[in-house]
Amino acid sequence: MRAGHGACSRTSPYPGGVMPTSHSLSLRTRLVRLVVSWVLVGVGVPMLVQAELGVSPFDVLNSGLSDTLGWSFGWCFVVSSISFFALGWALGAKLGWASPVGTVVIGPIINVVIDLIGHHEPLAVRIPLLVGGILVIATAISLVVSTDLGPGPSEMVMLGLIRRGMPIVPARWVSDGSPVVLGLLLGGAIGAGTVLFAVVMGPMVRFGLRRLGYVPRSREPQVPQ
Repeated sequence: MRAGHGACSRTSPYPGGVMPTSHSLSLRTRLVRLVVSWVLVGVGVPMLVQAELGVSPFDVLNSGLSDTLGWSFGWCFVVSSISFFALGWALGAKLGWASPVGTVVIGPIINVVIDLIGHHEPLAVRIPLLVGGILVIATAISLVVSTDLGPGPSEMVMLGLIRRGMPIVPARWVSDGSPVVLGLLLGGAIGAGTVLFAVVMGPMVRFGLRRLGYVPRSREPQVPQ
């Protein structure tokens, strides 16, 4: 028994080798994860913007709406966010207080960080910015989803699809792919970074949720693989 317990302790940082679920975490831990996720989004989005290799999937839709309707990008973001929140809720996802609060908090962080990063011409700088931005945003998504305090608009749709029984990776592909398709139909533009983001975000979020011990609620128990 000792040998088995020792082996388990060496391979797992958790007592008894059992990873706790996020649903059992204290409110303090969940709030820390939430704040960290907001900061990471505030850093990751400017990295994608300044890389100038393609906006995030959700922003393809916002840019297409802006071009078609003549509205400001900010207003289009609000409208599309409300629409995705509503769709996710209709699919069964839970809308929390952190969803609208996060939108308000993240905006000023983005404004500060985007000026700090500045504009860069060499691809040797822009490609690392793109890859780094995707990694940072994937970490942020995993953290905010694991809190159960209120996800972002794309995450609402992803969680709603998971609630309907869809696995994590396909659910993320749909939640990222649908705004890209809609945005293209409305005249939005994509880049190589957009495609990369949409393809890799699903597996990265699945990995992040597994590391955090979070199992998204679905009609049937589901463990990230």
